[in-house]
Amino acid sequence: MKIYISGKISDTNLTETRKRFAAVAKAMKRLGYEPVNPLENGLSEHDTWEAHIAKDIADLLQCKAIYMLQDWQDSKGARIEHYIAAEIGMPITYEIEQPINENE
Repeated sequence: MKIYISGKISDTNLTETRKRFAAVAKAMKRLGYEPVNPLENGLSEHDTWEAHIAKDIADLLQCKAIYMLQDWQDSKGARIEHYIAAEIGMPITYEIEQPINENE
């Protein structure tokens, strides 16, 4: 099952954010899911926010569920993704404890 990973990307340390999203994707793969990481959407960090959110929404709509990282409420894009998921009845899972450790 394809699951979209959503969380704050803009105004973060992109190196750390890439590691965090990659760690979550790796853990999802171990559980048998097919993660969709917005940091691997084919666009560069130099593309506009609007280009990214348009691609991310298109990718989200190809998924069966969405996984919201703890900081999602601090991100306009993640709030939009959450809204769309809720409106179309997509299952939403929330990260509620410690972020997934990339060394697990």
